[in-house]
Amino acid sequence: MKFIRYHLLIILFSCFTYSQQSVQVNKIEDFILNKKLDSALIYISKQKDIRPSDYLSALKRVTISKGSYKDYYTFVLNIAFNRDNGDFNKLSRFIKELPDPQKSKHINLDFVYLKWLFITKLRDKGAIRQASLQYNKLEKYTKSFDNNEVSSIKANLLLQTHKIVLLLIENKVKKGKKLCISGLKKSEKLEDPILQIIYLNTLCDFLIAERNLDAYITKSEKSFDLEKTLQNKSPFYASTLIKLIDAYMYKGGHTKRVITLLNTLYNSPNRIQSYSLFANFLRYFDEKSPFTKTVFNRFGVKDYISFCKKIYQESKDVLNSNSFYFVLNQSAKLLKSKGFLSEAYDYESESVGLTRKIYSEDLATSLANFQTEQAVKEKELEIAHEKEKSDLYGIISILAILILAFLLTIILKMIKQQKLLKEKNIEIAKQRDAIVLKEKEKGLLLKEVHHRVKNNFQIVSSLLELQTKDIEDEKALNLANDGKNRIKSMALIHQKLYQNETGLVDFDEYVHLLVQELSTVYASNKNIKTIINSKNMQFDIDTAIPLGLIINELVTNAYKYAFKTSGNHILNITIKKENKAFYKLTVSDNGPGLKKDINLEKIKSLGLRLVTRLTKQLQGSVTQINKNGAVFEILFKDTALRKQLN
Repeated sequence: MKFIRYHLLIILFSCFTYSQQSVQVNKIEDFILNKKLDSALIYISKQKDIRPSDYLSALKRVTISKGSYKDYYTFVLNIAFNRDNGDFNKLSRFIKELPDPQKSKHINLDFVYLKWLFITKLRDKGAIRQASLQYNKLEKYTKSFDNNEVSSIKANLLLQTHKIVLLLIENKVKKGKKLCISGLKKSEKLEDPILQIIYLNTLCDFLIAERNLDAYITKSEKSFDLEKTLQNKSPFYASTLIKLIDAYMYKGGHTKRVITLLNTLYNSPNRIQSYSLFANFLRYFDEKSPFTKTVFNRFGVKDYISFCKKIYQESKDVLNSNSFYFVLNQSAKLLKSKGFLSEAYDYESESVGLTRKIYSEDLATSLANFQTEQAVKEKELEIAHEKEKSDLYGIISILAILILAFLLTIILKMIKQQKLLKEKNIEIAKQRDAIVLKEKEKGLLLKEVHHRVKNNFQIVSSLLELQTKDIEDEKALNLANDGKNRIKSMALIHQKLYQNETGLVDFDEYVHLLVQELSTVYASNKNIKTIINSKNMQFDIDTAIPLGLIINELVTNAYKYAFKTSGNHILNITIKKENKAFYKLTVSDNGPGLKKDINLEKIKSLGLRLVTRLTKQLQGSVTQINKNGAVFEILFKDTALRKQLN
């Protein structure tokens, strides 16, 4: 108990002074980004007593354009990783306007770190394409030096982390982890603590994917120990603290360690990141606890409701959308655990709305960009058409002049016509090449859109995964898991579209993968024989998504209710062309079947209601019979047939 009081009193003594200093430094940084250099110099001169003075000196050199790449790196690091509300667009412009290093025999490692920091932040923002373009430029720079030099080895190790993270995004865990461990060993051999911290943090992401909590904590503690040896913290300092706090709270039984780490994070430049963690940790203490009282005193509040309101107000306009989501989410959980259900519901509703906003805005932006490019292409075609008309009028005029000017010989006419024909062929060839190029660009853009949509679905799925961890109500947990599986089925569609050059989904491959995913969740310990007959069935996205959701619901329904008892279970899935107008999907099992008087139009089951609505969307019909188990027969039309009817 004394331990808790002592460490929380440290926070109360240090927060005011640090907050004032941080605000002044932030102003100086904003002046530099906004190119108000005179104002920046005035503020720097007024802050001589603020520590660390080394950073103020670096800010001054940056302001008067005499900064080294190390100064620029420190400046960018402080804004990109220590300030959650920094204007990244202005920071991005600032980095792009920096001059390249002068030609030298040796690589400029500070320049490499600066550009690597930019690549990392672009990737964190979801701008994978821009990050990869910056990576290619930096790789070209590093390859111009001797790879055997220590600085070049470090630069290449730093660059390799981008490839490793992309492997993690692509879910190639085994390959990515192997590269990560190799890079960590090389960093340890070089005795470079920054590189070790970078690789340890990357390795932790793979350990989370493998659900290896103990190894995750061990590597995070090692990273934190390395941070203690550094005078200037690495870009992953706050991330390491947050990972450790979350891991120890999840594991339980480490109260003292969690409080120590919370204090450390609170006293760092990333103090506001501790708010959601404080809210989470307060759930484990009652209102009379010294820990609870000390936290309430720190925030100037008297109860849980006012505490949540306080952290909401202080973080709303400061944190980015993703970070603010966790403040809302943890506030809802805290209030719910203390019995304030109405207030908890308000926070939870806002967090759900924020999640939808993040996803919908991102998707809307991608679609808007795509539509803009399409409009530009149409305008270019219109201009080309007008040019062709102008050329045609010119040819007609020339022919009229030739007829009127009878004095020209037939040979001259032939020569001129051949010349015009040659020019026309050249123009046609150029236009053909341009069309081929544009079609190729269109295909790449469509693949990128599908890839981005798939990633966004995976983000939503991950958010649902996080939310389900603390759900205790079995019915609510089942609903959340069903929603997560529906999102996965749609993400799988976009993954197949991204991998397929034709723009169509191979449903035989898709159904096998979907059944494999669902069996892992619902039937991993059951003896179920699955028969799938859907070869040569390919559909576009407008048919694939509703059809994939229908199969997801029917297979999930079979796993949940048809195969409850032990024994040999059989699941049949068939897709075939029924006639010229319809395709037919059949899903059957050898379970007990459904009730005889069931009405699919009025059934309360969300899954079966969804099947009915999606079938109507495909202009089809659903038939359910009991024949040695439940049999669902769904007639539907593909996109081409639906358009013919319209």
